[in-house]
Amino acid sequence: MKYEAEIDGNHVSIEMEERNGRLSATIGGRNYDVEIERPEEGVYLIFAGDNVYEARVSSVEANSMRVKLRDRVFTASIIDRKHRRAGTEHAGEGRHDLIAPMPGKVVRVLLAPGDEVAAGQGVVVVEAMKMQNEIKSPKRGHVAEVRVTEGATVIANQILAVVE
Repeated sequence: MKYEAEIDGNHVSIEMEERNGRLSATIGGRNYDVEIERPEEGVYLIFAGDNVYEARVSSVEANSMRVKLRDRVFTASIIDRKHRRAGTEHAGEGRHDLIAPMPGKVVRVLLAPGDEVAAGQGVVVVEAMKMQNEIKSPKRGHVAEVRVTEGATVIANQILAVVE
């Protein structure tokens, strides 16, 4: 997935791919290949070669977070370019990706592929920062895809489900 981010006032491009328990990322032109574990809510252990880093992530507001890594604190705002374009379109037309507003854990999947959905009806519930966020459909239609399962860890702006 491709993102644009503002990290402490600097605009960077981010491209991430998760495969076989590893995360490959290109951030501002630098490549990273790491393994990430989440021992508790908001805490991430990053294994990069022989180094282990602890990152503590807390939400500031939707799509904005504060990250403490070692002795530094960063403020990051992440924008999924595809999601930003979809938000400018009419809610009644086409496919709509339901996006995780921040990193968290899927606690409930409320609907399955093929289920009818009403505008404003919950599809997936994500827990982040000890709060549960019901991700709702922006339109009436049916659930085309559900890309997560209960108990799954998700990252900010990850596609959870698709509504048509």
